[in-house]
Amino acid sequence: ADAMWERRTHARILVSDADAGCIIGKAGYDIHAMEARSGAHIKLSGRGRPLPGTDRRVVLVSGLFRTVMDAAELVLEKLFYLGDQVIDAEATVVLVVPDACCGALIGKGGEVIKSLAEESNAGITVSPYDICYGFHDRLVTITGHLDNQLQAIFLILSELLDDVRYSSSVASLSFPSSSVRYGGDGQDEHVERYHSRPDTPVRSPDYDSHVQGTLTMGVADEYVGAVIGYGGRTIQEIERVTGVQIKIVKGEFIPGTNEREVVISGTREAVDAAEAMIMQRVSDAAKGRRRQQGGGGGDRRPVKEVE
Repeated sequence: ADAMWERRTHARILVSDADAGCIIGKAGYDIHAMEARSGAHIKLSGRGRPLPGTDRRVVLVSGLFRTVMDAAELVLEKLFYLGDQVIDAEATVVLVVPDACCGALIGKGGEVIKSLAEESNAGITVSPYDICYGFHDRLVTITGHLDNQLQAIFLILSELLDDVRYSSSVASLSFPSSSVRYGGDGQDEHVERYHSRPDTPVRSPDYDSHVQGTLTMGVADEYVGAVIGYGGRTIQEIERVTGVQIKIVKGEFIPGTNEREVVISGTREAVDAAEAMIMQRVSDAAKGRRRQQGGGGGDRRPVKEVE
């Protein structure tokens, strides 16, 4: 159990513009204080940059599991309390979770999500699979008292801890390292821009995990070699493990980008798994390059959806 607390994870929480202001505080004082108290990194999507499909901004909390939970508690207290006064004893908390991870989180016949709800004594619902938000995400809504909601978040993140698709999904989120200022009051100096395609396609309701489909994604040209591997070994291994077919378009960039088109074909479940493995390879390559450069350059989003 102690080892679990030292593992890295993240949580994305949706908040209103007004709540975002409370979290940031004057000149960023409150968000800096929460980072210092928890030890986690806390970033907010920019004003006017809601999660596509919603009118809410995203709070990204990342770090060791124990620091993420401490930070989540501090963030939620901002939503529940004004000083010692209760603002809303049963405010709703909404987590953003990659669609690829939701099947395991729900479980066969909903048995996993039901057990999490019973154990936490909170209401937990997952948005329908035929409606996508952000970058192929779904929304997990948690209702109940603060303590119950925190227990539910703990249980949900525990379930996702061993899911490589969840851990690698944070690499596809772009919160650039440089802060973005709005106006002259410094209110949003700690805010980071959150990039996600606003026109993410809505799936047809009958598109289940066993239906054959195709996903087209872009991989920055500088990382294509890491995806292919020496003599094609890496891409062949991904195809062998997942059962998909992967085609990388040679010699052409996606218009307006430095990215090559990668087409993955197979069942939805297999395509999701292959996408996660490719994202992990790109993430590892990007980290290795930053280490070689002495840690410079900041985070960037090497993989993005193009369909």
